[in-house]
This record gives sequence, structure tokens and C-alpha cells, in this order.
Amino acid sequence: MKRRIKTSYRRASDSKLLKLGFRVSESLKNNPGFPDPKPAQPVLEKACQDFQTAVSVAGRSDRTLSSAKNDKKAALIRLLSEEADYVTVTSNGDKTMLLSSGFDITGVKNNTEELLPIEQFIVEIGQPGEATTRVKKVIGARSYIHQYTPDPITPDSVWVGETIAERQHTFSNLKSVTKYWFRVIAIGRNRQSVYSPPVSRVIQ
Repeated sequence: MKRRIKTSYRRASDSKLLKLGFRVSESLKNNPGFPDPKPAQPVLEKACQDFQTAVSVAGRSDRTLSSAKNDKKAALIRLLSEEADYVTVTSNGDKTMLLSSGFDITGVKNNTEELLPIEQFIVEIGQPGEATTRVKKVIGARSYIHQYTPDPITPDSVWVGETIAERQHTFSNLKSVTKYWFRVIAIGRNRQSVYSPPVSRVIQ
């Protein structure tokens, strides 16, 4: 039986699409089985970040922001479909290669433990130029990516981050009297991920 990539992501909710998008992006990073992904891995990663930003600022009563979110979602689905075509051709039905891409495939049950949402995210301001991010433990998480970006959040925002095993991290050398946004990404088995909502703080 020749395995195929599931296309259910095209009808997935925002959260499930984001989870898959980031998982595929991380799985293709430096993956020797897919040395030249199309679209390129950074392009897919940025599309995921753009969609995540659009989701975080969209409101039910704001039709403009909601429409912008839907545009970013459609763009991410389109890129994932192009990536799926590349993965399909490159793997030629090889089950192991298909699974290593991060996509869900037919005939294989997803028995991986789903990460629960991040329930508590705190950002504390300490000494001048410092901020500490901390989250409540996420069951199944193997590591945490602590990130920040200067205000305002836009589709072009660049998130600076540290990947560590600890749930708490202190950033230093931040600009004083400057507003930053912070978030944490919990990473589980098979590169599953869940994101905290972004939180803003003004640095001392």
C-alpha cells in the first residue's frame, strides 16, 4: 500500500493548522531526506509566524483583522500543499521519509501524546534591561523556546529566542523604556508544539 499525505489540514481549525505548520517546518529543518524543500523551510516558517500573529490580533468584531487572518491562513494552506507535493515526489511513497516530514499520512494512526495548551504565562520585569519569562509545566514538553520581539507585533516581526529545557528564562541587554512582546513555545515529542499568547511589557 502506497502511503499518502493526509489533506485534512486544508479544513483544519486555526490551532490545528498552526500546529501542523510549525511541525512540518521544524521537521524539514536540516532534514537530509529533503535537502531542498519547496517552498524553502524559512518561507514556510515565516508563513506560520505570520498566521500566528494574525490569529493573536484578530477579533470577532473586527472584520478587517478577521479577513487578514483568513488571508494568512489561506497562504499557509497553499504553502503546505506545495510542500506536500514536494515531499510526495521526493519520498516516492516511503513511509519513513513521509513521517520524517512532519505531515500526517494515511494508514498510520497518530498515537503521539497531544500537548495541552499553555495555561499560565508570566513575564516579570527585573533589573534594568532584564525580563524573565515563565510558564506552568506543560505535560509532555521536552523543551521550551522563550522568545521576544520589539513592539509592535507585525507580520514582519523577528522573534529572538532561546531553546532550553527550563520553563523559566531571563533575557538581558534589552533596551530600557522600550516595549517588548514575549511568548513561550512548548516543544514535545515528534516536534509537537503549543504557543502561549504574546504578553507585552515595558523594560526598566
